[in-house]
Amino acid sequence: MNRRNFLILSATTVGAAALAGTMTVIDDPYAYLPSLLREYIGEYTMDEEEERQFIQAFSDYYGLDKVVGFVGLHRIREGTSLGTPYTHSKVDLYERRLVSDFFTSTDFYQKYQTERVPHVSFVGFKQPCHNPFARRA
Repeated sequence: MNRRNFLILSATTVGAAALAGTMTVIDDPYAYLPSLLREYIGEYTMDEEEERQFIQAFSDYYGLDKVVGFVGLHRIREGTSLGTPYTHSKVDLYERRLVSDFFTSTDFYQKYQTERVPHVSFVGFKQPCHNPFARRA
């Protein structure tokens, strides 16, 4: 084996090991999305059943395969900074969807005003916005 083949093989092996390590850590949406929400929104508490209902409604609405793809792409982007402009835009889109759907599907804003660490309840998916100052479409 010459030096060039050895370097190509070792770089491929290291890259595959890094990617495989990232891929094996991919959690299901029920475990990953709540931690991602806490990272973006801050601390809150929510019953496990209601959290599961929200993730189920989110997955049903957008499609489980797209949500699992989002989780995988997000983990890869966070762990290795790999991706293309297309995948980065899709990850950003689903991050915004996740946060906005969480705000409109829970009573987070009402509880956040009165509690330091709000106990949030799931009120239903794709409910109208509770903000009285929001413009009507």
